[in-house]
Amino acid sequence: MELTEEKILKAKKYNTKLFPIYKMFSWDLLFYYSISFLFLTQNKGLTASQILFADSFYPIFKLVFQIPCVNIIDIVGKRKSLIIANVFIMLSILTLILGKGISFVIFSNALMAFGYTIKDVCESVFLNDCITDKEHPRTVFSNIDGKGSAYWYYLDAITATFCGFLYVFNNYLPMFLCLIMCIISCLLSFKLMPFEDTSNKSNIDETKSFKVYFKDLKIAFKNIFKSNRLKALLLFSGIFSALLKVRSTIASSLFTEIGVKEEYFGIVFASLTILSGISSKHQDFYHKKFRNTLLTKFSLSFSLSMVAIGLVSIISKNFAFTFIVVFIMYAIQYLIKGPYHTLIKRYLNSFSTHTMETKIYSANTLIESSFSTMIYWASSLLLGVIQTSYAIVILRLYFYYCICFYFRLYEDKDWFKT
Repeated sequence: MELTEEKILKAKKYNTKLFPIYKMFSWDLLFYYSISFLFLTQNKGLTASQILFADSFYPIFKLVFQIPCVNIIDIVGKRKSLIIANVFIMLSILTLILGKGISFVIFSNALMAFGYTIKDVCESVFLNDCITDKEHPRTVFSNIDGKGSAYWYYLDAITATFCGFLYVFNNYLPMFLCLIMCIISCLLSFKLMPFEDTSNKSNIDETKSFKVYFKDLKIAFKNIFKSNRLKALLLFSGIFSALLKVRSTIASSLFTEIGVKEEYFGIVFASLTILSGISSKHQDFYHKKFRNTLLTKFSLSFSLSMVAIGLVSIISKNFAFTFIVVFIMYAIQYLIKGPYHTLIKRYLNSFSTHTMETKIYSANTLIESSFSTMIYWASSLLLGVIQTSYAIVILRLYFYYCICFYFRLYEDKDWFKT
């Protein structure tokens, strides 16, 4: 059925209203991160080092799937791509539940990587295409996306609160609830209304050749890296996102080492997630308050908190003091994490056009995956020979030198005028 201008406008408005609800369930896994470390060590027989090694394949798979996923999005459209992505994520959790051993964790990561590669490239572009406000599109985008992020953080906090107790009651129960959340995400992606022009799909179908398409994609990537501002932003995104991804497993390992009981894991992570939800909802405040220095302040605060976590865990022998300091430092990291994901998309959108938007997000995912692979491997090797607290201090040094390189690459302070 051909879409009229009126139907397209109606579909876009409907999608912008549904998107925060969709993102609340589908942005990331629920009932998962607070107990995933315990689930894999106690039920699947893996060590912390093995978990990080298996997780290192996740960014590798994202690198491998990057170009095919961009191709799929351009062929079937963004809405159908989101449906496919959510189905694969659902299958990855099912694999994790049924399988045992490191090979099944790696296969689960492959399925999950395929799904999240599509989502990383597609979701922000899908929302951006649905925004009809011509005067302040970036502000509208960040408000809608930030609202969805805040909803997810609040829901994640609620689910995480009960996760530890549910895990003690039945080790598999939180994972089955995670699977149910993935099914809800699939259903919500079906509810999103189609609005896209199918002319691009016809052109690709008529040529029956992807050689020209890959050539155009290569040219697009060359154009992306001609911009120093965009190159600096993508580099920062890669470094910072890599640390955010590995942080969850390392935090769980550290809490285990300092003696936090498993039933309280959920409460600890729920409290931290609430802070992310609050800060995510007020992301526009951060942008207006700090402007061009925002990423600098985020990176320095994150770096200093890592040092404090590592040193206190090494030096202090008092559980109460150690836990309080570690919790406060992680609270700082979660306050940064909340608005960061929305703001980095806002800055990336300032460089995008209709023809380049998926390519920019694809380049961002490629760089993030490259850095994530390196940091996962490094973390896996470190946790195999030293305690988590020492590993955190070493990772902080890696982060510090990468950020110094970033500032040398691009020293202009007028980065992100939006």
